[in-house]
Order: sequence, then C-alpha cells, then structure tokens
Amino acid sequence: QEFLAGRYVAHAVVNQDIVELLQLTSISNALELSNLLQFTCGSDSRAAQAVMEELSNLSSREFSHLQPEDLTKSGLPVQSEVKKSVETYKQFVLLCLDILNERKGPDVLQAVSRAFPLKIFVPRRNSRQQAALKYYLQSIQISNLPDRMILDVSDGEEALQFLEQTFTSPIPGLRLDLRLHGVPLYSPDQTTRLVSVLKNVPSLRALYLCSTELTPSSLQPLVRGFRHVSLLEELNLSWNDALGDAGMEVLQAGLSSVPHLA
Repeated sequence: QEFLAGRYVAHAVVNQDIVELLQLTSISNALELSNLLQFTCGSDSRAAQAVMEELSNLSSREFSHLQPEDLTKSGLPVQSEVKKSVETYKQFVLLCLDILNERKGPDVLQAVSRAFPLKIFVPRRNSRQQAALKYYLQSIQISNLPDRMILDVSDGEEALQFLEQTFTSPIPGLRLDLRLHGVPLYSPDQTTRLVSVLKNVPSLRALYLCSTELTPSSLQPLVRGFRHVSLLEELNLSWNDALGDAGMEVLQAGLSSVPHLA
C-alpha cells in the first residue's frame, strides 16, 4: 500500500506542493512518513528533489542550534532538549541516506547535502545506507566538501569491513573526524587494514580510537601509517590500558609525521 501511495504522491507532487500533499511540517512528521517518502523518491527524480528540498528547509529550521560537540559528547551531561534533538538528527540523517539510495543523481545528491547542517554520520548495519554513504562520499564535488565531517562507527569487528567497503578510493580534501569506539584493534593485521583505509582519507582531521584494545605491537602499523595522514590534528587513544609505556614509546617515534597534532 505504501508503495502505491508513494507512486501516487510522486505523480501528484508535480502539480501540488509537497507540504500540503503530505502535511510535511516537521522532522518528526517526516520520520513517521519515512517509508512513504522513500517510495515516493524512488518513483520519480523530481519528486525526490522536491521532498529533499523541503526536508532541507525543515532541517535548517529545527537543527540550527546543534553544534558538532552536541553529537559527539560521550558520558557527559547534556540538556534533555539537546539530547532529544541529537537522536532526532541521527534518525533524520539515516532517512536522507535511505532516500539517496532510492534515487541517486546530482540534483538529489546536492539536496541531500544541503539537508545536513552537520555532516555527522552514525551508520547502522544497513547495506543500503552504507551504499548511499559511499555514493555520497565518492560523488560530492571537492568544491562542495564540508569543512568538517564526523563518522562515528562502533560496529565491533564489522567496523573495519564497513570502512574498507566505504572508502575504496581516495577522497582528497575530506576533513574527516573518524571515531572508532570499541572496535577491536589488538592485532597488527587489524591496524594494517585501518591504515589501508586512512590512505584514502589523506586530509583526515581527527582519529579517535578509544577502548579499541590497542597494544604496542598493533600500534606500530598505525604509527607507520601516520605519513599518509600528515594533516592529522587530534588523536585519542584513551582506555587502551595495554599500551602502557611501551605503547607511548611507539607513538613518540611517529609523531614527526603528524606535525599538526595538538
């Protein structure tokens, strides 16, 4: 039924305002209509562009108060209204990725990009959203790259595979904050795989590897890989107790490759 309704909306939106047609008056309303919106966008590129333009308008109105720090605080006190907005924003980003997966194209891509006031992605184990994120990253023009993008991945052992499948070719100029919390990196093989990903993000801004079970031996390939991310400004290795003094010595040996590191 939602598929048929989506086709109807896609046809009707040509002659009728999308807001009036769907009562698309808030982000919460859009999330409730997520399946219908996806079917609508999948049926017609003009409808997809109209939907995304309106979602972009709603996003700029409802999320303008959010700051990147609001979405990256962990374990810190956050106002309940901000916390609610953060959760809504994360769901909204996933909806936009679903829509982009349904209807790829330059116009929809630009509309999706405008809909994200903060380029922060917390992907789930969803192959469609992963495909859409990969398309977004590979297709967005260098001139339209955001000043800062944050990718938060905490899918355990599957995280490295996700990154390998997403960053398959270099994306020059992407100022990425990569956050891998709780992703196991206790073996050199795992960190070598991570370095192969980082080679495709030469403008990496920040790398967070908290609670990743790093050891002095697994840290070595990462430190050797610093030469591929010489613009790195932030590195967080908190809660990796196995590193000890030996790990700090390994780290010290590679710091000359990242002169911007704070």
